[in-house]
Amino acid sequence: MGEMQKIRTGRHCTFAMHVHLVFVTKFRHKVFTDAHLRRMEEIMRSVCGDFECEL
Repeated sequence: MGEMQKIRTGRHCTFAMHVHLVFVTKFRHKVFTDAHLRRMEEIMRSVCGDFECEL
């Protein structure tokens, strides 16, 4: 994050959010293996790199 972002406040928090990345699964039971989770982390880190933010 090269430039200073505006710091926002809520009732009980202070934050400077650049990106809100949400991942939702269709199933409530465990469907992902460790290999799935590692690959998803790689993808999300790549997306965060594109947006110049941290995961």
